[in-house]
Amino acid sequence: MSRRKKPGTPWKKTIPSEVVSSVTRYIQAEFKKRDSADYLDVFVIAQQCYVYVETGDKARDAFGRPLPKPRVTTSSTTHKPLGRLKYLGSTKPWEFHPYKWSDEVWDDDEFRQTGSLEDLVDMLLFKT
Repeated sequence: MSRRKKPGTPWKKTIPSEVVSSVTRYIQAEFKKRDSADYLDVFVIAQQCYVYVETGDKARDAFGRPLPKPRVTTSSTTHKPLGRLKYLGSTKPWEFHPYKWSDEVWDDDEFRQTGSLEDLVDMLLFKT
């Protein structure tokens, strides 16, 4: 599967580390409340001014027991992009760009939404 690469230098970010940490914790906590958390892991990747949110199947051993969550890599082909949140210089507001599978791009124009982190994460995780 070919998909558009994330822009910029991998792992370089312009978002403050404390913001990335709090957003990551919030997204992971919200994801755990959903039924899909039983069989999917959520991956939060900060790069440039974006926080990318992806899901991937939970790794299981031969007996069906969950294995530890794999390390996040920038070149994973097993993750399903849900969308990205754009940091606009403060924690309010954020901008949400859903991932369009039909074109394999992040939708920067047509479906872009601006709002609070809580509202945008609800929209983002609705896709899981």
